[in-house]
Amino acid sequence: MQFFKYYLENILKYDFINRFNYNNISYIPSLEKVILCFEYKNPTYKQILNSLLALELISKSKADLLTLKKSNVSLKLRAGSPVGCKVTLKKLKMLDFISTLFLILIPQDKNFVINFSTKNYTKSLSFDFKSLFLFKELKDHYSVLKDLSNLSIVLITDSKNISEFVFFMKSLKVKFFM
Repeated sequence: MQFFKYYLENILKYDFINRFNYNNISYIPSLEKVILCFEYKNPTYKQILNSLLALELISKSKADLLTLKKSNVSLKLRAGSPVGCKVTLKKLKMLDFISTLFLILIPQDKNFVINFSTKNYTKSLSFDFKSLFLFKELKDHYSVLKDLSNLSIVLITDSKNISEFVFFMKSLKVKFFM
């Protein structure tokens, strides 16, 4: 994690200054937060509890339950019923997760590619991570967590335009196609 923190604070800032001609270091984009989320359309309590456990094992912080605000008659769900769970990571926990994701897990997953469209650009990159059992924390609990859905990961930056965002993601060695 120290290597990744050094990379973000020193090397990436230097690259941004050279590429985009910044006069002030405080305007350089950075990674603000990472959101990890499991969502279900018709969840059972077993799925919700397993996904809460998986998020707490992966992120090493407390997961929050996602509930419906309005009733959905077509899915037969009442307001207040759980539909998933999420964790928001910031600062050191975010750097720890991102470093393990980009340096260890994504290189092990041979089929991992992000499809990115500029139409949905909101200073964030969201993708589904399908190979959950590459996480060493989840390997030991396979018998309990084998029915998990895909993990949705959202990376949120404070970049000003699309070229800065693409440069930031490519500097993190994220493989994506536009």
